[in-house]
Amino acid sequence: MQVERGQVERENGTDATATRRPGDARLRAEIASLQLVGHSPDPALDEIVRLAARITRCRKAFVTFVHDAEVFVLAGTGSDATQVPAATSVCGVAYMADQPLIVPDLTADPRFKHFPYVEMEGGNRFYAGCPVRLENGFPIGTLCVIDDRIRPQGLSDDELASLVHLTDLTVRLLEGRRRDARFSNYLEIASDWIWEQDAEFRFTYLSPSADRYLLQVEKFIGKTRWEAPSGNGECPEFWAEHRRMLEAHLPFRDVRFRCHRDGKERFHSISGRPVFGADGSFLGYRGTARDITDIEMVNRELEHLARHDPLTGLANRATFETRVTDAFRRWQETGEEATLFLLDLDHFKLVNDTFGHSSGDRLLMETAQRLRAHAGPQATVARLGGDEFAILEPSLARDGAIAEYAAGLAQAISVPVAGTDEHEGVECGCSMGIAVLPDHGGSFSQLMGNADLALYEAKTKGRGRFMVFDAPMRREADERNTLARELVEAVEQQQFHLLYQPVVRIADEAVIGAEALMRWNHPTRGTLPPGAFIAALDGSRQAADVGYWVLEEACRTARPWALTAPHGFRLSVNLFSGQLRDPRLVNRVRSILERTGFDGRNLDLEVTENILLAPGGDLAETLQKLKLLGVAIVLDDFGTGYGSLNHLLQFPIDRIKVDRQFVRGLGEKVDYNTVTHAVVKLAVDLGLKVTAEGIETEEQKSFLALIGCNDLQGFHFSRPVAAERIADLVGAAQAPASAMQAAAVAAASSGLKASVA
Repeated sequence: MQVERGQVERENGTDATATRRPGDARLRAEIASLQLVGHSPDPALDEIVRLAARITRCRKAFVTFVHDAEVFVLAGTGSDATQVPAATSVCGVAYMADQPLIVPDLTADPRFKHFPYVEMEGGNRFYAGCPVRLENGFPIGTLCVIDDRIRPQGLSDDELASLVHLTDLTVRLLEGRRRDARFSNYLEIASDWIWEQDAEFRFTYLSPSADRYLLQVEKFIGKTRWEAPSGNGECPEFWAEHRRMLEAHLPFRDVRFRCHRDGKERFHSISGRPVFGADGSFLGYRGTARDITDIEMVNRELEHLARHDPLTGLANRATFETRVTDAFRRWQETGEEATLFLLDLDHFKLVNDTFGHSSGDRLLMETAQRLRAHAGPQATVARLGGDEFAILEPSLARDGAIAEYAAGLAQAISVPVAGTDEHEGVECGCSMGIAVLPDHGGSFSQLMGNADLALYEAKTKGRGRFMVFDAPMRREADERNTLARELVEAVEQQQFHLLYQPVVRIADEAVIGAEALMRWNHPTRGTLPPGAFIAALDGSRQAADVGYWVLEEACRTARPWALTAPHGFRLSVNLFSGQLRDPRLVNRVRSILERTGFDGRNLDLEVTENILLAPGGDLAETLQKLKLLGVAIVLDDFGTGYGSLNHLLQFPIDRIKVDRQFVRGLGEKVDYNTVTHAVVKLAVDLGLKVTAEGIETEEQKSFLALIGCNDLQGFHFSRPVAAERIADLVGAAQAPASAMQAAAVAAASSGLKASVA
C-alpha cells in the first residue's frame, strides 16, 4: 500500500494531486445538496470515527467534507470543531491526494507547521488521513485521525489497513445517502408514487408524491385498495378479480381503474409484485401507481376521432361497419331485423362550387343534426364520406314503416337551411337507397352494396326519391359491370366505328352537315347503338381517349365533305364529360385540327345540359378557348336536364339542339307544341341557332320550320350511314328532297345496318 509521508512532491511548483476534472463543480454541488452538514448526527458515521480513534490510539478522529474552500466535520470524536478553512486544514490537502497522507510531525512539515491548530500550545502533532472518494473517483473529504503527540513511526500496517477499510465503509454510507437523497427527490417530483401493502393487502405506506393527487394518504393506511377512496369507481366484480390475483401472489402490471374525487372522474394505473421473506413467507405487496387521467382523456379523444367523423361528430365508416356487424349477430341470436338507409345530398357539389366549401360544411353539419333528430334512440347515424350518410335503424318492423320513415327523412333534409351573415341560405334534397337485414345481404359488404344499388337506381330515376333494393337491381348491376369490363376490351381491340347522320337546312332540305355517331362491333351481340353503352363509357377512365379518337377520325373523314359540299358542311361531334374535365382538352383539339387539316370553323362540339349543371371553376373559360379555334359550342338535348335557362347566358353557347322527346310529341299534344315553340323562340331571341333532332314526319318538319328552327336531323331525312355514303347524300343536296331520301334509302339497302342514334 502506497503511503505519502512527510514532504509532498511538487511538479513545476504545482501540487500534483490538485488537478480538477470537468464536472467537478456539478458533483460537488450534488454532494452539497445531500444536506450532510448542519443536520442531525449520523450514528453510523459517529461509530466509524470512534472506531478509527480507538484502533489507531489517537485522541481525535473526523469524517470531513470539503466544499467551497471550507472543511466541514460530518462526524467527529475528541473535538467539538465543526468547520475550518480548507487553506489552514491538513484535510484540505489530504482529500486531494491519491493515497493516504501520514504526517508523523506536523510541526516539522513546512506545509502545516504554521496552521493555527498546529502552532497553538498542545496543538495537533500527528496526522493520518485517507481521502474519501465516491464510486466514480471524485474526492469529497477525508477520514482522518489526529493526535497531540508526535509519532515517528506513524501507523502500523494493521492500523493503516483498518483506517482504509473504515474509509471504504464511509464511502458506502455516503453513496447510500446520495442515492437515498436522489430517490427522495425523484419521489417528490415523479408522477408515480410508491405503495406497500401487508399480507392482508392493507396499505402500510404511500410515498409523499401521492398527496399531489389529493389521495389523502391517512385515508389509505390500514385499508385495502377496494376499501380506500380510490376504490369507488369500479364495480365489486372488478375488485373481486383483482383480489383473486393478489391472493394467488401474482405480479401485475398496468392495472387500470377509475375513481371519483371531488366530483371528477380520475384514472389510475398500478403495478406491483409480491414480497416474500427469507423463509419464503408472504409479506405483502410493493409497487408503484400513477395518475393517468390526462393520458386516458387523450386516448379517449383519439378513440373518438378514430370512430367518428370530425366535421359532424357522427359515426364514421369503420364504426358503422362494426354496428352493422353487431346487428347481424343480434339477428342470429334473437331474429331482430334492421334497415340500412344509404343517402347522399342531391347536387351537393353545386353548393360547394356556388357558395363555397364553408357553406357546404355548414350544410353537412345541419344535415347531420336533422338525421340525429329523425333517427330512433337505438339507431346508428354515420357520415361515410363527402355528402354520403347512412342510418342503421333496428326498429322498423311493421308494414309500411320503412317507406314512412324514408319519406320523413327526405322531408326533414329538404327543408332549406337558413342563411346567416356569413353564409347564404341553401336548399338540398337527397336520394336514398334502402336495404333490409338480413333479406338483402348476409354481410356488411353485401348489405351496403345492395343499398348502394338502390341509391343508384333512385338517382337514375331523377333524384329526390328513395328506392328499396330488389333482385333485378343486382342483375342490372352485374350487367353494368360486365359492360364496363367489355368496354375496356373494346377500347383495347378497337371495336368501335363511326356512322354519320346528315343535318339538313330546313328551307330546302339541303345537306349542310352531319353528326358523328359511335357504333360498337360487339363480338357476340353484334352492332350496338350508343344507347347501349355510351353512359357506361362516359363514366369510365377510357372516355377521354375514346372521345379524342372519335374527334380525330371524324375530322379526317369529313375534311373532303367540308371542301366539296355546295352549301357548306358542319361536322358535329359529342364531347364526353371526361374530356371536359381534362386540362389537355383545348390543346388536344388544336392538335387534331392541325393533324387532320380540318377547319375548326366547320366543327360543332356538342355538350349535354347535365354536364353544365355542376361546372368546374374553369369550364366556361375552357369553352371560350375552344371558340377561339373557330369551333362552335352546341348545347345538346336541351330541355331534358336539370339545368336552368341561365346556362344559355352563363356559357358561350352558339346553338341548341331541341331534344327528340319534344319533337316526338309535336302534333299529338298541345303542351309539346307550346313548350317547343317557347324554347325555339327563346334561343332565336338570344341570337342562337336551333337544330331539331328526331324528325320522323312531314308534320313535325313543317311545325319546326314555322316556329323558326334553322336545321333538322332525323329519320325523315336519313338514318345514320357509313362514311362512304355521305358523299352521295351531299351530292344529292341540290336535287329535290325526294331524291335525297332516295339516296338515303339506297344507302340503307346497300347492306348498312342503321340504328337509332
